[in-house]
Amino acid sequence: MKRYITAAVSAFITIYSISAATTESTDTIRIVGDASKVVISETDKGIAVNVDNNNTIYIADYNQTDRFSTSQSTTKHLSFFDYKAYTFSKSKHSKSHWDAISGGFNIGLVNAVGQPADLGMRWSKSFEISWLNTLGVRYTHRSLSVSLGLGLDWRNYKITGNDHYMVSPAPGEIDFVEAPDGAHSLSSRIKVFSLGLPLLYTQRIPGTTLAFTAGAILNFNTHASLKSTYESADNRHIEEYSEGIGKRNVTYDLYGAITFYRGNGLYIRYSPQSVLKGSKVPQFHPLSIGVTLFM
Repeated sequence: MKRYITAAVSAFITIYSISAATTESTDTIRIVGDASKVVISETDKGIAVNVDNNNTIYIADYNQTDRFSTSQSTTKHLSFFDYKAYTFSKSKHSKSHWDAISGGFNIGLVNAVGQPADLGMRWSKSFEISWLNTLGVRYTHRSLSVSLGLGLDWRNYKITGNDHYMVSPAPGEIDFVEAPDGAHSLSSRIKVFSLGLPLLYTQRIPGTTLAFTAGAILNFNTHASLKSTYESADNRHIEEYSEGIGKRNVTYDLYGAITFYRGNGLYIRYSPQSVLKGSKVPQFHPLSIGVTLFM
């Protein structure tokens, strides 16, 4: 940037120098009495004054600031796999507070404890999938918490073999029948769906990521079905499906879990009651063991 200033500027500088000399003794940089042109320019070192294109006087030094500035900010995003439960507490930083929570995905294998010797339900082929707290509330005081929620649970009990399968000849009844001649790939499964009310107590270990959970779950078994399939001698796929197989409408489970990091760990779940009721259905008690996520 250059500005051209007439000799009046030179006169102004001379008058200013004389005025300053009357009040304070200063050093004289340069006196120019007959300048015809003064050029003030901006350089990377400061402001330069050039008299008649020959004499340059630096009258000020400064640090040139950037014309553009940048700023950086960091935002922490909450992902589903980052957090063990969604919390909506207004007083989360207090020692005692209430939260609305959702979490506790359980995936495990189910053993039919106490099943008849010839039933043949297999631990390795029977499984459970549950969402322990689809929605719930939790009260926390320091490292202790108590929660009550509403959850979902699917249990699938399966038998396989080549000699018999299960059928339901009438409501509330289950029979074992021999496989037809030449039939193969026989399998039967009992599926139970439940709505659960889990009441759980959790103790977190201060200074660690460990936590222990124990409690009970009240189950409302809303659906149960029996499905059997096999391949006939002429390789046709045969399927038999039945509902109303004598399920127990209300049961309760005992639940325990240990979580190692961010609500992920292992769980165990056992029902002291039989899944089915009646004298014409097999009696057994489910025992589930598996992994729990986002408790």
